[in-house]
Amino acid sequence: MTGEIMDDPTARNLLQHLAHERDSDDPVGELARALLSGRHTPQDLVRNSWLAQGLVEAVDKATTELERMPEHQRAALDEAAIRLHEERS
Repeated sequence: MTGEIMDDPTARNLLQHLAHERDSDDPVGELARALLSGRHTPQDLVRNSWLAQGLVEAVDKATTELERMPEHQRAALDEAAIRLHEERS
């Protein structure tokens, strides 16, 4: 895959982690492996209903988890995201 996301070391590390930690029957792991392979664009991959549905389910699960977190934990995540963004800039 080419483009900004693969130029970002944090994104690449996250994809590598997901590709390594998730099984072949896990759509998020398969999506990460496919992105890392460079054979498909992200747009092509989300046209695959199994991968797209897996991504939707992962986002829903993460959203639910964030909503359950106390405010101070969400604030800490926000601060960490800001620091990561600033380090990349």
